[in-house]
Amino acid sequence: MIENDTLVKHKILGYEGLVDGVTKLKMLYTGERGVEFQYRIKVLGQDKRYIAPEEDLEIGRKDKEKEMQGLFKKARLKSRVKVK
Repeated sequence: MIENDTLVKHKILGYEGLVDGVTKLKMLYTGERGVEFQYRIKVLGQDKRYIAPEEDLEIGRKDKEKEMQGLFKKARLKSRVKVK
C-alpha cells in the first residue's frame, strides 16, 4: 500500500502529485475494477483529485517528494490568508 503524501507519477497520463488517500467508490475507478480500492492523487494547482490503480503509478524520488510537500503546504497557507 502506498502511504499518503507519497509522490507518484501516472505511467500513462503523466500527471504527478501526492497520494491523498484511497477510494472504494467503484464508479470512480479507472481501469481495473476488480480491486478493493484505488488511490486519490492531488495535483498542485488543481482542486479535483485524480483516481488511479496502483499498477498505473510509479513512486517518485524522495527529494522531489519533500519539495512537492512543501509546495502544497505553501499553497494551503496562501489560500488561508485573506486579502483586504
